[in-house]
Amino acid sequence: MRRVAIAGVGMTPRTEEYMRQSDSKSWKDYVIESGYNAIHDVRRGLNPRDIDYVVINYHGEASVEAGGIGPIVSDILGIHPVGVTVITANCTGAGVSMHDAYSLVASGRYNRVLVIGFDKRWDLLNFGDKRAIGGDVDYDFNFGYDHPHLQALLQAYAYQKWGKKKVLQAMAAYRMQMVWWGTRNPNAALWGVKTSTTREELFDIIDHIGEDAPVPSEFWEKLPKTYAVEGGSSMILVPADDAKAYTDTPIYVDGMSYKCNSHLLSKQMHYPTPALEKYDICDFAATHLATAEAYEMANVKPEDIDIAELFESHITSLIPTLAATLVPDPDKVLDFIIDGETGFGGRLPTGTDGGRGGLGLTSGSNFSDGIYEAVVQMRGEAGERQVKKADVAVVTGMQGEMASSSVAVLRSK
Repeated sequence: MRRVAIAGVGMTPRTEEYMRQSDSKSWKDYVIESGYNAIHDVRRGLNPRDIDYVVINYHGEASVEAGGIGPIVSDILGIHPVGVTVITANCTGAGVSMHDAYSLVASGRYNRVLVIGFDKRWDLLNFGDKRAIGGDVDYDFNFGYDHPHLQALLQAYAYQKWGKKKVLQAMAAYRMQMVWWGTRNPNAALWGVKTSTTREELFDIIDHIGEDAPVPSEFWEKLPKTYAVEGGSSMILVPADDAKAYTDTPIYVDGMSYKCNSHLLSKQMHYPTPALEKYDICDFAATHLATAEAYEMANVKPEDIDIAELFESHITSLIPTLAATLVPDPDKVLDFIIDGETGFGGRLPTGTDGGRGGLGLTSGSNFSDGIYEAVVQMRGEAGERQVKKADVAVVTGMQGEMASSSVAVLRSK
């Protein structure tokens, strides 16, 4: 097996100004822009015709009203007859694409593989499609179960497991950190967005909430929101031995894992599989297992990890994906967040691009968005949001109802 490196990364902006053009853009535009941005990012030059293979992900067929998009992708990129593998795996899809592309390069089969993740959110055919992508279609579609129901169940269980006030405090603390990162990222949905809310205001509201009382609307109104937008992001994987021929600052992919769990929330309470039985719905078993395997593959320990790009679109995904890194004590993850350890200057800066909510939720590219940010930080090119140390990064993706997770460990040398 060959060591693998990232030679270039690309992204479409998620800003309000850019999103004003979304009605006039198709999914093909996001593929072309992000793909060619990654090609142009190869500092010593890369001819598009030198791409050996493409692995692309998107949220699902309904999102683009097309199934076999491989030939379309090779056509719009102008790289016929290069093969294109197409993957759909919800929010971790770009992670699965990277997993497969990593194997193609590591095995020696190809030398320059382009990975693309994209989301054309507003092309969903109907609300039935929105329900169906949430999990096991036979159940979700017939019973009308969708993502908001999933979130409500997870939030309710989190309140029981960790206490309502502690969960809300962690949510408030992380959202304010998200604002700090996102307003310093020119590509983020939060770029140019003003908020007058302070952490102190949110904590004061929380202090007056009873454990059995509903959360007042004032809290939700003041809590900085997350942004559902569209876009794409890309990376180019090459053999590590050749990386310096493409760039002075290659980033090495030393750990890569993908694990699956049930796509039915009910099964995750008591799942009769030895590797999963100790986890419940708040733990995200697949994320723990994938992180452990990626660490072992990369030969790193939790104390080696400098930064993290996690799937943290809501507090009930942040807590388990952060716990899986083992950087904080798994029993003290909420305190770790509240104490600012995931913020600028903290022990594990997390979501430094604004996170999946502040950069902008783009399901098909959530993972490749995280890779893009990790690479920028590890090159020392993040500007005002640049962290002091970014030699080792972990990037985590999660699918649907915590059904699967992809994890990558990156090194700067």
